[in-house]
Amino acid sequence: MASLSACPRCGRTAKKALSSNWFPVRTCRKCGHKYCKECGGSRCPSCGDSAYSEFDKVYAR
Repeated sequence: MASLSACPRCGRTAKKALSSNWFPVRTCRKCGHKYCKECGGSRCPSCGDSAYSEFDKVYAR
């Protein structure tokens, strides 16, 4: 699991909040492209596949 400073695709950063200060980054199982829920939704924006894993997290800094 890696700790990232922003989403690799759209550059979205996590905001500091009382309940949560991070969000997961999805990795497509088919092509390996990394994206967040905001820029990719439920399908990979690169290949359109819906299978993904959530190994990485973006933390507020």
